[in-house]
Amino acid sequence: MATPLRPTDPRVLGGYRLEAVLGEGGQGIVYLGEGPAGERVAIKWLRPELAADQEMVRRFLREVSAAKRVAPFCTAQVIDVGAEDARPYIVSEYIEGQSLAQAIPQTGPRTGNALHRLAIGTATALAAIHQAGIVHRDLKPPNVILGSDGPRVIDFGISKALGSHTALTSTMIGTPAYMAPEQLAGGPIGPAADLFAWAGTIAYAANGRAPFGNDTMPAVINRVLRMQPDLGDIPQPLRGILLDCLNKNPALRPTARQVIDRLLVSDPAAARPTVPQLPAQRRGFPTLAVVTGATALAVIAAIGGVWAATTNSEPPPVTRSSAPVVTPSPSPAPVVIDLDDTTAVARESPQDPAYLSIFWVKREKWDAYVREPGKTTFTRHSLADAAPSPTGDRLAGIPWQYDDDDSDTVKITQVSSGTSVTVKTVAKPLTTNYVHWSPDGTKVLLTSLKKTGDTTVTQGFVVVDPAAETAAVVAVPGLKGDTAFAWTGTGDSVTTVVTDDDGQAPHVYDLTGRELRTLPPIGGTLSDPRDMFSEGGGSFVARCQDKDVTFCVWDTATGAVLNEFESGCDTVLGWWDATHIFCTAVADDDEDAVVVTDLEGVETQTLIQATDAAMDKLYFRSSYLHRP
Repeated sequence: MATPLRPTDPRVLGGYRLEAVLGEGGQGIVYLGEGPAGERVAIKWLRPELAADQEMVRRFLREVSAAKRVAPFCTAQVIDVGAEDARPYIVSEYIEGQSLAQAIPQTGPRTGNALHRLAIGTATALAAIHQAGIVHRDLKPPNVILGSDGPRVIDFGISKALGSHTALTSTMIGTPAYMAPEQLAGGPIGPAADLFAWAGTIAYAANGRAPFGNDTMPAVINRVLRMQPDLGDIPQPLRGILLDCLNKNPALRPTARQVIDRLLVSDPAAARPTVPQLPAQRRGFPTLAVVTGATALAVIAAIGGVWAATTNSEPPPVTRSSAPVVTPSPSPAPVVIDLDDTTAVARESPQDPAYLSIFWVKREKWDAYVREPGKTTFTRHSLADAAPSPTGDRLAGIPWQYDDDDSDTVKITQVSSGTSVTVKTVAKPLTTNYVHWSPDGTKVLLTSLKKTGDTTVTQGFVVVDPAAETAAVVAVPGLKGDTAFAWTGTGDSVTTVVTDDDGQAPHVYDLTGRELRTLPPIGGTLSDPRDMFSEGGGSFVARCQDKDVTFCVWDTATGAVLNEFESGCDTVLGWWDATHIFCTAVADDDEDAVVVTDLEGVETQTLIQATDAAMDKLYFRSSYLHRP
């Protein structure tokens, strides 16, 4: 529903006179406007933070301009694109009417000819979009408008244009209840994913519910990956068409044109499948592994790539075809982490250089959940701070209380057996924090701190030798505030970020506390030095000085800037490999993520997907990823 313009809204945008606000979301605000000839248009103006990356702006304008090639029937035609105040806008045809998501709850599910017309109209829109070389990526009931002249599909092309700048990679944009299995698994996305989403949307129109449900994310993902859809009483031939489109194997779904051909057949018996079908056999799948505890934490090991081996429960008659059956390679097996009242999903692949070995959950205190060796289950540890060794076999953790001698300690635990040793570190009133293992796993670095009232000031660092069960306390005078010490990527020097009147810069010390050198100044939010240095310490990454969204990579030895790039990252969490970092990022629809990005700012992989509420309860860092 349109609302009046607010005082902060412009009255003219790109030469279009604005009349009202149609809506506002994570991507931007949508206005009702009037064109030069008096035609009514919808104008989406992107948020400033999304438009801050100029390369993203150019990519966005290029991608959306391509959407202008889409034939206008059954879609909201893209009329114009441009930028105002360095923020891109999209002008499209204004379609007056309710979305499918609005109409079904009010007027009830569609049946008979009304459902058939909706299916043909939306499939025709997809055919036009695919003909223009575009994949929608986010087809769902809210993106189908019931106009006076028939259904129209909106927002096509925009997901791809925004994909590399949102928290979720372009492969993960969408609503889980309507996402294809390959999309959930972070695999390549093509037109077949749109057909899966189309079938879910038509099933929603027919039944008033999504075919895989719309409750918790783990439940929906499990159904999409492993279960057959609930299509209710949808009659043939539409039922068979939807089942084909909801095939777990994208190679076995029909194209939009093939769907249209089958919908136009008047004899249901003649509406045969137009793609080869897999043999009607089933593979046994393991029961989802659930680990429960006092905090009701469940870690579910779900099976990826199942669409390559499953069939529909009601396969229509098979026609012979000379086309080969294509079996996609197995996709990463997702690990689903279900918290008490929120959800996060972690995705892993055997090819990855690292995997999740520990995460933190905030309840009354921050609890550490440590991965059991060789498993996808996690054990809860109550520690003030902790980190696994590089090989994942030991856990170094700081207890919440001093020992009986008023000494702070660090506890080294063998993860598999649970046996441990405790090493004294500093005496009260000093305490320690910021556990960091040396790259070779022979030493543990802690930061010593002193709290006076509400102020905490770093005093120096502690080097712990777990094998000898000894600790060397090193004072570093002149530090201000609470700042962490970290290994520089080698086992013979440490660093901390020092803040003064000129800004903040990493300072490097030897293991006696002697300062060796000062590295170039960094900017933005204070980076955790444990996350800055590449393996071996040859380079480090942080926000560039005096820049809000630009990241710099420096040569540690010379201080030279090796690279600058824009990114959708909020906080760098560490190096994924020599040419990629991983970071937290914020997306639309109250979703956050941990993603991998290359050194040009292009997101290449989603590691963890979570709601805002879940991510507020989760904490990840580079040393929390074990490198096999």
